[in-house]
Amino acid sequence: MLSSERKIDQIEVRLANIETLLRDLAQRPVSTPGSNPHFPTTPGHFSGLDTTTASTVGFESSDDESAFGGDSVIAQQTSFASELLEHAVERTSLHDVSPKMWEALANLRQIAELQSRQSISHGPRFPLQQPLPKGGLGQLRMPPMDVVVSLLKRARASPPGLFTFVCYFVGISDFSNLCRMVYFPTDDFTDSTFIIVNVGLYYLFLEQHTLTTENKAVKDEFASHLHTSRINLETALANMSLFMSVKVETVQALLMGTLYAIDVCRPSVAWHLNSAAAQMCQTAGFHRKDHSTRNPEDASIKAILFWYIYTTDKALAIRLGRAPVIQDWEIDIPRTFNFEGILSLETKAVASMWLSAATLQGQVYEQLFCPAALARPPAELAERARLLAAECRRVEAEAYESRKLAIDSLEKIGASPLVDVHVKGDEVQLLSTMTLIYRAIPAPEGSTSRFCEECIDAARRATHKHLACMELVRKDAYAKTIYVHWNLVLTPFAPFFVLFCYVIETLSVEDLRLLKEFSASIEETNDTSETMQKLSRLCNVMSNVAALYLEAKSQQQEDQAMVPIGDEFDVYLSQLGFMPVIDPNMNAAAGDPNAAFTENSQVAQMADWMSGSRNLLGLLEQDISQIGGPQWPPM
Repeated sequence: MLSSERKIDQIEVRLANIETLLRDLAQRPVSTPGSNPHFPTTPGHFSGLDTTTASTVGFESSDDESAFGGDSVIAQQTSFASELLEHAVERTSLHDVSPKMWEALANLRQIAELQSRQSISHGPRFPLQQPLPKGGLGQLRMPPMDVVVSLLKRARASPPGLFTFVCYFVGISDFSNLCRMVYFPTDDFTDSTFIIVNVGLYYLFLEQHTLTTENKAVKDEFASHLHTSRINLETALANMSLFMSVKVETVQALLMGTLYAIDVCRPSVAWHLNSAAAQMCQTAGFHRKDHSTRNPEDASIKAILFWYIYTTDKALAIRLGRAPVIQDWEIDIPRTFNFEGILSLETKAVASMWLSAATLQGQVYEQLFCPAALARPPAELAERARLLAAECRRVEAEAYESRKLAIDSLEKIGASPLVDVHVKGDEVQLLSTMTLIYRAIPAPEGSTSRFCEECIDAARRATHKHLACMELVRKDAYAKTIYVHWNLVLTPFAPFFVLFCYVIETLSVEDLRLLKEFSASIEETNDTSETMQKLSRLCNVMSNVAALYLEAKSQQQEDQAMVPIGDEFDVYLSQLGFMPVIDPNMNAAAGDPNAAFTENSQVAQMADWMSGSRNLLGLLEQDISQIGGPQWPPM
């Protein structure tokens, strides 16, 4: 009896912690497609990067703007979940649970109601932005010229690193000359030139900061110059004109700004920059054969830029739940990258792999997750998913060969480990896409889960592959950060949310263990950047909630006083989209495990699940400093 009381006391403590976390969630609402984007300010204690200078420019939203950004699914779900919660509380006797637990349940109900009408408050787009000097961007302080010259010479004499590949992918053949234009301006240089130079310097100093392990003074110096480049870059991006000239250089600047935004985990900012680049490409005809025929001299570089923007467009679209800016039926240039030079073999293999995966991602959103797709009959949606799954398996087989060729070539030329991270991490992203596809295939009749076996298998494979990749980058802080930002955050890491829901549905101890291993791997990165700290907090909160839910559900079979706790968890998780909301008026047989998974409800649940996972990732662009603060009692 005493043991049972101690367990209930522990659960009361954990519920109080969850109550604190959820209250903070309500006070710090999720990012929405309509949100004004902003870059994070990374505290100076992260990897020696000081970002103490903040922008004075803020962007506030209307008080009546919903935190769900017009997402009627989540709003309706919140209302229905609150009603279920009220009925559950009314059915529970005060004698069945302690006053503390009763108070916690009442507070959870209030938080659930607040969540649906919380307004959004936006911070600055660019925290490092400085006021634009009277003389323009040319008056901003640049990193020391002698240091830049020394690093450029070292980059030319060393095996190709991340800086070299970035320049190669965006078609910058003479970065040194661009630097001369900024450092020795005989004529006015364009904003695009300034942006390209500072993004290039950002990658140059980033890589040197990563590779410098012994000399702390040198490492700190690189961190300082990296910070200067970021200030210049964010100031320039914040002051870009909406009516820029349609030139290759402008497209390069927008694309490099997009890469920077992804690096610092700002997908909403990356979307704005990449969309501007995509529209400019289409206006100029980069995607049309007739334009290439009329302008053969720069057709290759325009095609390279277009396809790189295309791949980013598809990834960001599925991440943010928006239609891609570039539609496949408008393109008639060859689907290939025409790289030249000593890196052409390696880059072409990698880029072709990205292109195939991006095309698949676009099809996944268009055929399975866009509003028009979700309105189709469930049987048609499932058939589409099966066809896409077959295509994904084909792409996976091709990607394996391309990846092997690229990795072998990169090892021979001694390429930087940061390049290796990008190549190997693509496998995780592809398995995540495969998980999304199988999510649209309903579980067989009689299943206790809404996920089919292939979906669970893909989620497990992706998580195991992620853990293997983390072993490769464990020793390097920046390598870990870049890997996670590009492969777990750029596209929604569906496997984590699938496994979380599967544990909730089936009480699978084995998958809970895998979920915790994933969270532990992310926790290793929480000292590298503010964004990684946020992701670590969210993953820990979710895995701990899953563990507590499993414990509460297991105990309620022995102790009827625990039943309301499990019910309250069900309601809150349903509200987030991670459990189906079962209509209390539905006359389902109590013994039918598939009663909640009718064909129509399967599609609605899929939409809710996608919205919930996307909104949770949206918290990475918000201030969630309070989340994860309370310490969880040992399990």
